[in-house]
Amino acid sequence: MACGFGVCLGCAAPRSHGGFALVCRQGPVFEAGEIDWAGLP
Repeated sequence: MACGFGVCLGCAAPRSHGGFALVCRQGPVFEAGEIDWAGLP
């Protein structure tokens, strides 16, 4: 993680229901079904 505040968007992970989750702000722990694993690089 680069900044830890969600400003740089380096930690954005795609959500399964649309949009993105900022791992540094809203994580780092998520339910497995909440992340769109196929959308990760």
